[in-house]
Amino acid sequence: MLSETNTLAGDASSSTTYARRYVNETKGLYSDASAPLGSPKTLSVSHSQVNRGAAGVADRHLVRLDRTEVNASGVAATASVYVVLEVPRSIVTEAQTLDMVTQLKNFLSSANLDKILNNES
Repeated sequence: MLSETNTLAGDASSSTTYARRYVNETKGLYSDASAPLGSPKTLSVSHSQVNRGAAGVADRHLVRLDRTEVNASGVAATASVYVVLEVPRSIVTEAQTLDMVTQLKNFLSSANLDKILNNES
């Protein structure tokens, strides 16, 4: 189980602390207690199993950050970033999965994110 609080470092010197709101067998929800009620920031982690036919069962894990902001006209909009890890139990090893995660983290550099956000492939 994740910690009761999780502090995530952001750009420069920013960081956000997410405190556990609830947890059950398949999901945990954490929120930033310092965020205004109309502009919540949340971290959620969920787990499920999916059938992948001949490959058998795969474990699916979703980690998601949501941030709601309200503009001067009172219109709210939510931005979300998330990663899904789907790992067939019988084929892919933990070491192979960790290697893929490291590759993805390295790919998500500032330069590559700028290109992605500008619709470049």
